[in-house]
Formats: sequence, structure tokens, C-alpha cells
Amino acid sequence: MVRNMSLYDRLVKEKDRLGKKALRFPKTKQELLDRKRWERVYIILTRRYEWGIESHLDDMKRQDHLDEVETINQRR
Repeated sequence: MVRNMSLYDRLVKEKDRLGKKALRFPKTKQELLDRKRWERVYIILTRRYEWGIESHLDDMKRQDHLDEVETINQRR
């Protein structure tokens, strides 16, 4: 029995597929359609699933932690 993929998994798969051929500056009609579709999928992933911002959030948390450690060390 084949399990259906979740919407999230299908969107990530589609984004990866389109990412290989979506040009930043499209010239033909098909390239423009691929780029628009890639942007649409990317927006859905980032807004609905917060895709791709985990590493940025981890960096911010790490920096907050380092700032807190520095503040504590200055108090000593």
C-alpha cells in the first residue's frame, strides 16, 4: 500500500524540483512560469510552515546566549 505524502513534503519536493530550473532573471515564458511557481511554493513554505528559518533562529538564540554569558562574566 502506498502512503500519500503530506502537503509539506510535496511542497518541499516541488521547491527542490523547481529550484534546479527556476532562474533569477527569466527570459522566456516557460522560465518566467517556473520562477513564479517557485516563488509561490517558497512563500507558502515560509509563511505557513516557517521553512528555512530554523537556522536563522538558532543563530539568534546562540547570539543571545553569548551576550548573556558575556554580561554575566562582566558582572564578576
